[in-house]
Amino acid sequence: MKKAGFIMITIMLGLFITPIMLANANDVPQPLSLPADYRILDNAEADVTGDGYIDTIYLTGHQRQIGSLYTDDLSITVENGADHSLTRYPLNKLGGYRMHLFAGDFSGDKVADVYVEVESGGSGGWSYHNIISLNANDPKEIFGEQNNQSKSITGKFIDGLKAEITNTVNGKTIAIDVRERLKDYLRLGIYGEDGIVKKETSIMIAPFSKLEPIDYDRDGIFELKGIQRISGAYRADGIADVETVLKYNGTAWNSQSVKVTVFMDTAGVGIVAPKPASSSAPN
Repeated sequence: MKKAGFIMITIMLGLFITPIMLANANDVPQPLSLPADYRILDNAEADVTGDGYIDTIYLTGHQRQIGSLYTDDLSITVENGADHSLTRYPLNKLGGYRMHLFAGDFSGDKVADVYVEVESGGSGGWSYHNIISLNANDPKEIFGEQNNQSKSITGKFIDGLKAEITNTVNGKTIAIDVRERLKDYLRLGIYGEDGIVKKETSIMIAPFSKLEPIDYDRDGIFELKGIQRISGAYRADGIADVETVLKYNGTAWNSQSVKVTVFMDTAGVGIVAPKPASSSAPN
């Protein structure tokens, strides 16, 4: 992948510094009684049911082959700290590699939620992310597959050999000069020799490759900082990376800031007039 350097363009700037906290056990104990070929992949301790007692949260999954890093049929099991009863929440037939578990309050109800990150293992380098609220032993997914496909950024090729990228939250748009890739885009029929678009083509926005729980406000409520790759005509045609900070408002995830980092092999970048802004970001 060609990325010798970068230029940073800020659409909505937010400067925050705080340590990242991820729960991960290298040698996870196996206290649960599980079916054959199932194992505990990670665990954490926090009050996730809201009863004031520290619960133990387990991430479990099915190992298809001995020695394989791939694990499927993932689920969360919570051992209640008060009566040691077990509550299981399946993660929608989720599978992948290198799973991480974290417990922290994302919803603002002063009860820890359960965050799970699973590497997909695909060539795009993206991961699956889920956040589950288990307050009052009532499991509810507050971040799932649709959220992982964040639509706060859209884009398309425009006349003049430029990729136009729009922040759907505030309507601000940047235009990235892609003339260095003209030969490839001519071959694909996207542009003519005159730099005019011949075939309308949308920019490809990948799912989040990484999400990090960070308490930016230092108020005990965690936000998410996510990274997405922007590609041109195909996945390997990387143009830029997008860093988005998301905050949960009780019903949806809203963008707090968006930063675009442009790859050095593009020729330049400019700001275009903002489009009408929407009231909140899509989920």
